[in-house]
Amino acid sequence: MWPYPIFVVNMKHHADRREAAAAQLARVGLTPTFFEAVNGREMPAEDVALQDVPGRLRRAAKPLMPGEMGCYLSHWRIFEKMVAEDIPQALVLEDDLVVADELPKVLEALTREGLPPYDLIKLAISEVGLSRSYDTLVDLTPESKLVRHHNVCNSTVAYVITKAGAQRFLEYGMPIRYPIDVAMNRSWRHGLNILGVRPWPVFHDHEFESVIGQERFKKEDELEDKGSLLQQLERRLRKGYDSIAKRADVRKRLRQDAEWKRRTEH
Repeated sequence: MWPYPIFVVNMKHHADRREAAAAQLARVGLTPTFFEAVNGREMPAEDVALQDVPGRLRRAAKPLMPGEMGCYLSHWRIFEKMVAEDIPQALVLEDDLVVADELPKVLEALTREGLPPYDLIKLAISEVGLSRSYDTLVDLTPESKLVRHHNVCNSTVAYVITKAGAQRFLEYGMPIRYPIDVAMNRSWRHGLNILGVRPWPVFHDHEFESVIGQERFKKEDELEDKGSLLQQLERRLRKGYDSIAKRADVRKRLRQDAEWKRRTEH
């Protein structure tokens, strides 16, 4: 059995999502704690000010939207709770999810000894039909594997995070300059050791409309104002640096994985 909290981020006025998520988890024998999400359109001024808008515009052509800010702060406050209450690890879910029957077995396997070190384990991906290559570290169940992806997996639909991982992200993640999933993936900056489970035991329920999803990925060439040429050049340089740093971080992690395998085989 999974002995740690299961937090589901949910807006209190989204009762339909809350009921659907509860039913999905009850079907596989899991009981969630619903964590009230931050409504980005009703944030107090002090929360709005947490976005470093000039810093954001050095990295992207538009500021984060209210919904993205609310999503970021919702996960942030779960991390604060974990650290304040000394919660060793937790399963964090968003309410637009579909749960596979394998999830309880995966969670139980994650409580056993002998696993490779981790701070964060991705259990879902947002992009439909997008493949991600990976190396297998260890079999969790006859059907599921703990893996190291070769590239980032953008999603906060479902993940396990440790208290140490939450603390490390809290030390990195302010002021806000990225959407929460992008910020959490930046392991070459904050150092989180990020693994995944394949096949995915949780899926994004695309029947629920996502305003963030519709607006966030609008192409930059559709924007009326992309900023000055200097801003555009800085964004390209930052993107190039991140691409190089990301690949270097993956290579480093794969070497660490190989060393872990050698130690555990003897």
